[in-house]
Amino acid sequence: MLPRRESAYAAPMRSAASFGRLEPGMQVALEQAWASARAGSLGIGAAALDAAGELVAVGRNRINETDPGDDVLAGSSVAHAEMNVLAKLPYRAHDGLVLHTTLQPCVQCLGAIRLSTVSDVRVLAPDPLFRGVERMRDVIPFLARRWPVIEQRPVDRWTVLALLYPTHHMRSHPTLSEWWAGTLPTVAELVADIEADARCAGVAAVVEAAEILWDDLDACVAEVAAVADDPGPSR
Repeated sequence: MLPRRESAYAAPMRSAASFGRLEPGMQVALEQAWASARAGSLGIGAAALDAAGELVAVGRNRINETDPGDDVLAGSSVAHAEMNVLAKLPYRAHDGLVLHTTLQPCVQCLGAIRLSTVSDVRVLAPDPLFRGVERMRDVIPFLARRWPVIEQRPVDRWTVLALLYPTHHMRSHPTLSEWWAGTLPTVAELVADIEADARCAGVAAVVEAAEILWDDLDACVAEVAAVADDPGPSR
C-alpha cells in the first residue's frame, strides 16, 4: 500500500494537517500540479494507483515546456497531466487502476482514460469548460461498456488551490478569459492579487503555498462548489 506520508511541515501549519488527510494519490497529484505551475505550465497533476494502493505512474501538465523530464509528453496540446500518466502505462499491464487528477479531465483526456485500464477517476477540481463532458459515454455503446467511475471530491481549499493556475492561464486566453472570469470571479480576483504581490514566488512546496493562501482560499470555496454542482448543459 502507498503509505499515508507523515507531514514534513510544522504542526501549526493548517495546510499541512489538511494535506495529510487527503488520499495519498491526491497528495502526489497536487505535488505534481505545483511542479507544473512552477515550470510555467497549467498547474495540473495526476497519479495512478493500482488496486493495492501502489503508486504506478505520475504525470503533470507540460504544455508550456520543451523538456518532458520524467514524463513522456511536453510542448504540445496533448501534454496534459492525465495523458502523461497514461503514456507511462505498458499496454494491458495493469487493470482496475485509480487515477487521481487535480482538474476534471477534458474531452481529450477522458477519451484516453476510457481506452486505458483505469476503472476509477478521483477529481479534485471541476473544470468550468467541461461540465457534462462525461455524457460522451452515451454516444455509442462501446464507450459505455467499460466507462470509469468518476468521483469528484467535496470542494474545499485544495479544490480552490487546484484552480488557481488554470485560472492564471485563462486570464490571458484570447477567447475564454472573460467567460472564465465571469464563471469564477472570486477565484480570478484572487489570482490577480497573487500575481500582483507575488506572494508565492519561489515557494517550492505546495503545502507552503497553501499555507500562505489558506484564508484566501476559504473565501472561494462556495463559488467553486457552485461550479462543481452544475451538471452542465444537457446538449
